[in-house]
Amino acid sequence: MSKKKSTRKPTRAQATDLSQYDEVILEVFLRHYQESADRLLFQKDELAEACDKHGITVRNIPDIIYTYRSRRSLPAKILATGHWAIEPAGRGAYAFRLLQNAPHFDIPFGDYAPVDIYNAIPEVVEGLLRQDEQSLLTLVLYNRLVDIFTGLTCFHIQNHYRSFVAGMGEVELDALYVGVDKTGTLVVIPIEAKSQAESEMIGRIQVSQMAKLVRQDFADLGRRVLAIKILADGTIAIVEFDDHAEPDELGIVSVSRFRLIRRGTTNPASQAKRQVST
Repeated sequence: MSKKKSTRKPTRAQATDLSQYDEVILEVFLRHYQESADRLLFQKDELAEACDKHGITVRNIPDIIYTYRSRRSLPAKILATGHWAIEPAGRGAYAFRLLQNAPHFDIPFGDYAPVDIYNAIPEVVEGLLRQDEQSLLTLVLYNRLVDIFTGLTCFHIQNHYRSFVAGMGEVELDALYVGVDKTGTLVVIPIEAKSQAESEMIGRIQVSQMAKLVRQDFADLGRRVLAIKILADGTIAIVEFDDHAEPDELGIVSVSRFRLIRRGTTNPASQAKRQVST
């Protein structure tokens, strides 16, 4: 998605902002909540109205939505009624959607041993990268991690691929690739990128949006839906989801974790193996 996100821990002021976001989103949720409902439609303008009511100044109203889709769970009072998530519902409209599963995937990345890959990115470029999604996508592109993970020959189409999806409005992919296998079969590969911050979570709604977009725009191609996240230790995790478009039907096909190394440097894991063998 076209956004810049900090990986720093929230300051006291930022934490206050998040608490205020809770007030706003709870206000809108309670305005529409019905015990038997599984989808609660609301307008973006309602968020602005709730901000005014609580005396809260928010310059970028859509950031409230993005916060609860990717960075933060909904307030406890909302989650006490079920696994609610927020999804787009057309221009200027959103919906609280009741899921059967938790809205964000809880993936134990530390359980996956990292695969060492020689770092192909020029050091002059690497030194200018930041800890954000676009820098992560640069690392992935230079090191052909999508090819390595999928086993396909992959070509980068573009970052920030946008398209209107029926009933959802404009959906944006962080990156779009196409892969080809040895038989010449083409596969479209949408990617959701997540920065190093622990608060950057992989959400069911975002993954399902990607799946719906590529089903619509590339109906004649196969699909492999990926999420990529750089972890606190600098390793890069890639997750593949199965070919479903509905959030509750999504499952994880495979997870890999890659560590970029330079020739001539000592890999701590490899050094430990040598010490054991001797």
